[in-house]
Amino acid sequence: MGQSIFTRAVHAGEGQRLVETPTVGGILPSTTYQSDPDRMDDILGGRISGYTYQRHASPTVHALELAVAELEGQGEALAYASGMAAVHAALLAAGVRSGDTILLAQDIYGASTTLATDVLGPLGVHVVRADLVDLSTARSLLLAHRPRAVLFETISNPLLRLVDGPALTRLAHESGATVLVDNTFATPLLAQPLGYGADMVIHSATKYLGGHGDATLGVVAAGEELAAVLHRQRKLTGATAGPFEAWLVHRGLKTLPLRFFRQCDSARQVALGLEQHGLRVHFPLLPSHPDHARARELFPSGRCGAVVTCDLGAEEARVRRFLRELRLVACATSVGDIYSLCLYPAMASHRSLTVEQRLEIGITEGTVRFSVGIEDPDDILADILRALAASA
Repeated sequence: MGQSIFTRAVHAGEGQRLVETPTVGGILPSTTYQSDPDRMDDILGGRISGYTYQRHASPTVHALELAVAELEGQGEALAYASGMAAVHAALLAAGVRSGDTILLAQDIYGASTTLATDVLGPLGVHVVRADLVDLSTARSLLLAHRPRAVLFETISNPLLRLVDGPALTRLAHESGATVLVDNTFATPLLAQPLGYGADMVIHSATKYLGGHGDATLGVVAAGEELAAVLHRQRKLTGATAGPFEAWLVHRGLKTLPLRFFRQCDSARQVALGLEQHGLRVHFPLLPSHPDHARARELFPSGRCGAVVTCDLGAEEARVRRFLRELRLVACATSVGDIYSLCLYPAMASHRSLTVEQRLEIGITEGTVRFSVGIEDPDDILADILRALAASA
């Protein structure tokens, strides 16, 4: 007698094995994987690699991790549910605990600062924020506080300040600190911090790595020892990336050089146009930027990211009018999409900071941040200038 309709409905069509190799990697959403019990025991015991449960590892997620590690040039990569989950994971893997100090570059993504102060702070972690672009200040703070971890961005958000990553990493290691570098704005195409000695490199893969504004995901790249710590902790915290998001980011990664190099070149053109219009523009390749000389040293390719920040020299009401007048450029959070976006830091990325903290960094009431997309740069600039005139 045949099996019940209930049984057949569950199992029909499962277990297909392809002889041919698909040209595009597939999405495997399965949460569990069946295998011989001895093999399963070896996988769960860490004696061999394999798949048993999606929170531990997934073929689709692992394919993305291999691709990111390839672009980083060394080490291993682990994917997380978001960029902020990746920042949190890196801090945990650095061994930060009660009584320790974290040294943060003051001009980093606001949520990274708030994670340190509002989540780790109440657990007994002391947070020090400082201008790490100034190496003498950094050296003094490292000697005074002996921090467990130092966190900075390759290209800071939103004022695009440039820390001397190799020099700061050497100083931090001399004081015994673990170095965490958020490389989101530079991507592995412009900077590979593991190569100059950074311990962990963080990406909000939601941004340029994915590139299409349709997947939220984070990545941490590290050497073998720290990668093992990250993997063990990720299994327990459950911050694992999902297979659908991983597949989308992996697909986006394939066109990263095509997209990002164009965006960088267009950003330079937009920055020049805005400065010629009389605005105060933050873009490292402009001679007016305080880190222009360092930009030429760190980024000899002549590309320095695809974000342009400027000060409209206006109060919030004027900025809101400007945002409403934009037509091609979308008023939206995030960076790195194929679409050009404009964000108001005081409202979004740095909302969690006080007015005084924002002013200390250099974020004024009129500061706006443009993420330059792959549209024609002349059209992007024309839309910004038209919105400026209409909102005056």
